[in-house]
Amino acid sequence: MEKAKKDFDAETLEKTDKKTTVFEKMNNSIKYNPIYHRLIYVASIITALIVYLAKITNSSKNPKINALQVFVVLTIFFVIDILLFYIDYFMSPKVFLVFRTIEIVFFEAITAIIPNLMIIMVSLFVLLTIFMIEYMVYDTDFARDAMISRIITIAVIMLAAIAFGMRYRSETETICYVLIQLTVLFSVFAIVDLLVEANQKYHKEIFELTIENSDIQEANDKLIEYQEKIETINEQINYQKIEMKRTNKELAQVNKEIEAQTKVLSFMISTFDIPKCMDVLADSIVETKNAKLCAVYMEPDDYISKRGNLIIKTNYSAVERKLRKEIESIFTEFKSGKNENQILIGEELKKFRFIGDSNLKSIALFPFADGKKVYGLILVASDRLDFFDKGLGFYEASAAEFNLSVKNTRLYLMMQDMAHKDGLTGINNRMYFMQLFDSAIKRAKRKKANISVAMYDIDKFKSVNDNYGHLAGDAVIKTVAGIGNRYAEENGGFAGRYGGEEFLMVLPDKSVEESLPILEEMHKEIKNTIVRYEQDDISVNVCIGLTSYPDVCEDTNLLINRADMAMYYGKEHGRGRLVVDDMELIKE
Repeated sequence: MEKAKKDFDAETLEKTDKKTTVFEKMNNSIKYNPIYHRLIYVASIITALIVYLAKITNSSKNPKINALQVFVVLTIFFVIDILLFYIDYFMSPKVFLVFRTIEIVFFEAITAIIPNLMIIMVSLFVLLTIFMIEYMVYDTDFARDAMISRIITIAVIMLAAIAFGMRYRSETETICYVLIQLTVLFSVFAIVDLLVEANQKYHKEIFELTIENSDIQEANDKLIEYQEKIETINEQINYQKIEMKRTNKELAQVNKEIEAQTKVLSFMISTFDIPKCMDVLADSIVETKNAKLCAVYMEPDDYISKRGNLIIKTNYSAVERKLRKEIESIFTEFKSGKNENQILIGEELKKFRFIGDSNLKSIALFPFADGKKVYGLILVASDRLDFFDKGLGFYEASAAEFNLSVKNTRLYLMMQDMAHKDGLTGINNRMYFMQLFDSAIKRAKRKKANISVAMYDIDKFKSVNDNYGHLAGDAVIKTVAGIGNRYAEENGGFAGRYGGEEFLMVLPDKSVEESLPILEEMHKEIKNTIVRYEQDDISVNVCIGLTSYPDVCEDTNLLINRADMAMYYGKEHGRGRLVVDDMELIKE
């Protein structure tokens, strides 16, 4: 049906085009054409100039104008014609008709007073013929009534020119002149009449085509109506196809997200490596959701990380560097909020300095929470404003999976911690300390590195128990153990309770010269510490023995014994001392 309609319209247009071609060509030929008219002007001007230069003279005894004057007059009108065209005066039909009337009057006057310059007269009559035809039909739509006044005007001008020219011509010349004028006049009337008939024929045939078209229009309208119904049905079908594609795409994305969550969950329940779980989680979000940036952050924790963990996945290297510096402040502000998801787009992203001049346009923050306590977050960013309009459940489920992994890991580490830690002091017990010590000794031997060992014991501890009670003694032990453990960890080592009120400290990669200032500072702090128990203030002091491999003791199996001997040397020589291992000193 669409093809039938197009064929019908094409056939109608083809017929109309064929009928109007001739008329349009004729009509266009008499419209104001700057190039065409200027060529006629130039031809007339050149003719006058040639006549003047060739010295073709007027044979009349009383000439009123010569070739040079004709040349000047034509040139003046030519210049005026160009100026009026370029200042758009010819856009007004009245201005155009007045100018053409003036041209016709002047050129008729010139032909009247040039008796024998026939070459110029011929060129002027050609120019006049064109001007008269254009003057008669311009802006009339070829209506005969509209052209009557212009016909009369031209006839009056030509009669006046004939009467005026008879004064300068002989009888024979006058007859020729009149015949030429009449020829021009009848030529103009004949051409105009042809144009009028062509116009009437054109409108008649257009009318016939319109009647022919109206006979088919009703059937065509029905075809169009039927076509519109079919198009409506097709649109509905296409819409359903689009909806089906969209639904299939969404289902495929959901399946992809479920598969990704299953893989992540399977990994998380198989390991207690939280940093690795964070890395897998970030990879899953970037790959599944096509995010431009994913950061997983977890604040410092007693069991999992004492320094905080941060995993960033992105191709924006500058953004990554800035985010590492800014993540703690972002998390601090986030956890002080309402413990819920945050989505920011457009201008709201200005609060994040790490965005910089990147093309990121939307950011979402999802919390890791243990009850009401927020301990971390997932930060996801995209270069699309509508990125977080759908699919938030995936991020929430990912956060829940990570929460479960963290809880399981914490429970495992707490149980492991109970097995490794001394029940009273909370530092490494003797069994776990010896495991750490063996590993450190093997590493030192393998890398040929220094390792220092210190043993320290609380002075006069029995008197503390006797004077203040065993609970007070426990408080003293916990205080000394805590200080020693802190100094050990701050300097890359570890400490443990060796038994009763005795403690051991190991400082890997430290020589005697490097370890001595650390132990002196620790000894000073312990001496200056007052343990308050109930109403009593208890002063504390320790005796410390220090040895080191390999610069003092070359046998790693003797390190603990040598440290013990140095400590007891201090006890036997006044207590409260820091003694460095020296075989000669110990022999004394």
